[in-house]
Parts: sequence; C-alpha cells; structure tokens
Amino acid sequence: MKKRSIAGILALAATLAGCGGGTPAAQAPTAAAAPAPTVSLALSQSKIAMGSSATLTWSSTNASSCTASGAWSGALAASGTSVQTPMAAGAMTYTLTCSGAGGSASLSVALTVPIPVEKSSYENKAVAGEVLGAQPLPSEVKAGNAVAFADFFQDGSYAMVTHSLDYNPQDPSTSAMLGHIHFWKKVNGVWADNTTRLLANSTGCLHPRKAVVADFNNDGKPDVLFACHGFDAPPFPGESPIVLLSQPDGSYKNTVMPVKCFCHSASAGDIDGDGYPDVIVTGDSVASMPFFLINNKDGTFTRDLTRLPADTQYKPIFTAEMIDFGHTGKYDVFLGGHEQDPSASWPATILPNDGAGRFTSTTRVMLPGAPGFGFPTDIAYKAGALYLARTIDLSTNFYNGAAIQKIAYPSLASQTLYQHTTAYSSGTRWINWIIATGGNITAMDSAYGISLPQ
Repeated sequence: MKKRSIAGILALAATLAGCGGGTPAAQAPTAAAAPAPTVSLALSQSKIAMGSSATLTWSSTNASSCTASGAWSGALAASGTSVQTPMAAGAMTYTLTCSGAGGSASLSVALTVPIPVEKSSYENKAVAGEVLGAQPLPSEVKAGNAVAFADFFQDGSYAMVTHSLDYNPQDPSTSAMLGHIHFWKKVNGVWADNTTRLLANSTGCLHPRKAVVADFNNDGKPDVLFACHGFDAPPFPGESPIVLLSQPDGSYKNTVMPVKCFCHSASAGDIDGDGYPDVIVTGDSVASMPFFLINNKDGTFTRDLTRLPADTQYKPIFTAEMIDFGHTGKYDVFLGGHEQDPSASWPATILPNDGAGRFTSTTRVMLPGAPGFGFPTDIAYKAGALYLARTIDLSTNFYNGAAIQKIAYPSLASQTLYQHTTAYSSGTRWINWIIATGGNITAMDSAYGISLPQ
C-alpha cells in the first residue's frame, strides 16, 4: 500500500467534508429587487382664466404613498382626480411624488393663468402700477410717451408695449418717418424686446401720445389703442389712432383706425353698456372737441360727438380719463387742459355720468388749480383723493416744470406735494405718467426717482 503524504490526507479530508454524503449543497436564492414606482399626471387644460377650473388626473404603481407639492400639497391616494381653481395669475407647477419599496418617482405639469384684463384702461394702468411699481422705461418712451403694461404674452406675467417717436417736429422733411411699436418681456429682471413674437407689422403712427389697454374684441386678452396726433407744428394736420387687436393664435393685428384727430389723449371703458369698451379721445384742432369712439363689437369704432357738453368745443383740452369717481358703477370723465392760456383755457374738470353714458346734463366738478402749473398731464385716483401730474402751460415756459397736486374728493381741498423746475437726469422737464403703488404716488418711470406718501 502506497503511503499518502500528510498534505494529501488533509486535502482528501476537506473534500469529503464538503460532499455531504455525495449530494451537492443547494445555493441560497437571491431576493428579487422591489419594482420601482411609476407615476402618471395630466391636466385637462394647460391654460385657464383666473377663477376657472382645470382637473388634475393621476395614477401610480408600486407605490405605498403619494405626496403633492408645488401649487398643491398634501398626501394623496395612489390614483385620483383633483379640481384646481387658481385665484391668482401666474405659471403654476403641480408636482406628484410617489414612493414605495423600490424607490420614488416624480412628475410635474404646468398650468398658466393669464393676468385678467380690467374693464377700463385706467383700471388696467392702476392695477399694473400697483403690482409693478416704478419701472426703468426704454428711451423711446421719454420721446413718445406711449407705454402700457398687460399680460400680452398670456403667460401670467406683465409685459410692456411702447411706441417710438422717430420724426423731428422741427423738421418737416421727416414728416413721413412713422414710429414703431415694440413689445417687451422681462428677462433676468431687464426689459427685452420680444416684438417679433407678437407683431408682424410694427409700423405705428407719426406722433404717439398715449397707449391704453382694454379688451376691445371681448376675447379675454388685452388689446391696445395708441392715441396719435400727427405732425406737432402748424397747421397741426392730425392723424389716425392705431389699434392692436389680439388674434386667436396669440399674435396682434395692427390696424389704422378710419378716423382722424389731434388725439393727444385717450381712455377706454364701456360707456353704452353693451359689454365692449368704448374710447374717449381729445380732438382739439381736427375735431375741435373731445369725442367718443363707440365700439362696434367687431374691432371697428364709430365716432360720437353727442355725449359731451357743447362748450368742450374749441377748448384747449388735451388730457382725458374715464374713472368711476362716484362709485356708481358708471365711468365719469376727467378732462384737463391749458388753464393759464390767456386766449383760451379749460380748468381740470370732472363730468359725472348721467347713468346712460352721457355727460351733458349732470353738474360738473371744476377742480382747483396749482399755482404756476396749469396743465394736468395725468391723473391717479386712490383712497378718496385725486393726484394730478402737472406741467407749465405758459407760452414763455411751456413744459418746463413738473408738479404733483393732491385733491381730496369730493371736498376739493388741495395741496401741492411736489414741484420741480429744472431738467431731470434724462433731460426731460416734466412728468408724463404717475401711478399709486405701495402707499405712495410715484412717477411711472423710475428714472425720475419720485415717490411721495399718499
């Protein structure tokens, strides 16, 4: 018999120990991984008006719990529906996260609620001013004055529209140099030109004076009217206003209105009670008086010379606004003009609405003046007080100063809150637009740096 080495004996022993009686040992099964959760989430609509509803529908698999976050919150069942009725404008994000033994999964959907259009251009200006406060405005606004704010891109945020002034009123050879319309969006806090997204034809009028926002075609989106007065030198020929009407595809149609006037100012609101905003314009040298443009409900307007008193004819009236001063649900008319012109004058006046959209028979309210500043360029109305931005209207010092006057209403107690008679850093010497915001009366253009406690 052959002798085995000690190493061989040990190896044999190890082999026999692992044989288990000659039957191979069973391997322990590996535990299967838990399946990962899945989530589905959908909105019935991606864009709705404020106060309307959209339905969220969701489901999940392999999840033991689900949680809502973003524009909704709380624990949710593994599947279900939820009706959402946002009461604020903006871009809402709804996120659903479901978790289980296999981990978690999330999904988000977006809902846009555009900023609603107010019933009058003054209310649109006032609400935007309260929200935005003073803004850094493009240089073209300082020349042409026309600027307004609304949710033109229908994304739940304010955008801006402006109109440039490109001609030189002292040079008749430039009388064909029409201005251009621009739409702006804020990008990283800075206004950026996004005109091409909304407007194919950006050509405007020659001399813009004011931009007003209203829903003229009653589609729930903001439209724009530019009051224009043409070449600003004798014989003051006047020109036609420009209207931008919103279209179903989100763009704007640029239309020249078939009416001519020296339209220095305008204001929009429903005067005849048909649910469509009408427009009042000052018409000085062409129509010889302010007048209404009555909305025909199809994007066109008809001139109406019958609603204002006869003595508004041949008066130097240049500022108009429709405001419900009496809180009656009807718009009254504010008309301002030159108060210190020795040849013709018009005191700042409120013409109350007679309840039927006419202003010929009611008792007018003449507002007190502000010594040295005889031309009101803009008005704000807040908490029982009127605020008038004024400039100098004497021919020797025309537009060479600025003042802000406060008038308690209806008592008519008056005080001048602010006066300025030198050039501002921008080179301008008068204030075009004022707003009420954060308890203050502020120049809309932040470059002025004017903010006065109400």
